[in-house]
Amino acid sequence: MRRHDLAYVRPGAAVRFHCGIADEELSARVMGWIVRGRPLVVARQVAGSDALLLGLTLPATSEGRRRVGCFVKRADVLGVRAPLGIRDCLGRLGESVAAPLAALDRRLAEHRIQVGVYGSLAWETLSGLEYRHVGSDVDLICDIRSAEQMRECLAALSEAAASVSCGLDGEIRFPDGCAVAWRELAAAQDKPDMQVLVKGEVDVGMLPISVLMAQFEEEILHV
Repeated sequence: MRRHDLAYVRPGAAVRFHCGIADEELSARVMGWIVRGRPLVVARQVAGSDALLLGLTLPATSEGRRRVGCFVKRADVLGVRAPLGIRDCLGRLGESVAAPLAALDRRLAEHRIQVGVYGSLAWETLSGLEYRHVGSDVDLICDIRSAEQMRECLAALSEAAASVSCGLDGEIRFPDGCAVAWRELAAAQDKPDMQVLVKGEVDVGMLPISVLMAQFEEEILHV
C-alpha cells in the first residue's frame, strides 16, 4: 500500500478526522461517499500510528471544495488498488488534452513505466462529479526502477507538457518509495549535489539528487 493508491473502506466503518474536529455534516458526506463504493486515497502516513490515514477531496459546494484527512482501522479497508491509469480518465478530457496524454501513456508503456492519475481529474473520473475548471492541471505519479527509465520518463513528460493545453504536474517515484516533483527532478538530474524535496510514505525532506540515484547503483552491484 503506497501513497496515491486507492483504498475502499467498509461502509459503517468508524472514521476519525485528521483535524480532530467532529463535524456531523462532513461525516455524512464522507459516509455517503464510502457507501456509494467510491475509494479514498492513501495519504502520507503518521509515524507510530496504528490507524491508516486516507484522503478525500469532496466536490465543490457553496463553501468550495473540501480536502479531508480520515483515520480508519486497517481492518476496515476492504481492498486497495493502484491509482487510475491515464486511459481511465481520457473520457473526461477535451481532445487538446486527451490526445497528448494518450501519446504519453503509450510512450511510457513502451519503457515499462507505470503511470497513475491523481488529483482533481482522478476524483472526477471516480465520482462522475465536477471537480476540474479551466485552470486545472493533470497530476501524474510515475514509478521508475532504473536511471534509464528516469531519463525516458522526464523526456516524455517534458514533451507532453509542451503540447498539452493545460498544466502537467506530478511526481516521479523511486524504487524505495520516495517521490520528487518531476519538474524539480528534471532541473536537478545533471546536478548530483542539488537538493530536491523528497516525499516519502511518512516523511518529507530535502535530499541531494545523488542520494536518490545511489539506489540504482546498488541494484547494478547486486545483479
